[in-house]
Amino acid sequence: MQSAIAFILLSAGCLAAQSKKPSAPPTKSSLGSAIDRTLAEGNEAILPPHVSNLLGISPKEHEIPVKQFVEMGEPIRGFEVSTAEHNNVVIFVESRTQKKSTFYLTSRRGILRKVLSIIEGVGYSRVPTKDDKDEFEKEKKRWTDQLATQHS
Repeated sequence: MQSAIAFILLSAGCLAAQSKKPSAPPTKSSLGSAIDRTLAEGNEAILPPHVSNLLGISPKEHEIPVKQFVEMGEPIRGFEVSTAEHNNVVIFVESRTQKKSTFYLTSRRGILRKVLSIIEGVGYSRVPTKDDKDEFEKEKKRWTDQLATQHS
């Protein structure tokens, strides 16, 4: 009797496994697409040593090679991906009239890891506030809309 129950349970398990549809492959996020496009088509640039250090990307003040897209104007906006560590993504906004720059460090997953403000040449690294997170999300959306939708 026990072997009959075991056979029934085993058969039911096999049928259930066969009836499941294979899951679709995960789709690439729009941020992932923007990162890949930046690495493939972006301009070569350098993240300055003090910025990389304050963001925690480089424990010593070293330049970090990046690929980037930049929108010139007021403010200047940029999207940068480290060529050595693709999980280090920096989005920045620089206002020359206000003498203020904000750098957002994120990853391929799109989670804000750190914020750096530079006001009149002095950098302040901090834990992100709610306002920082809101501004970061706006900037991230701006770049993913621009880079992910134009690349197929």
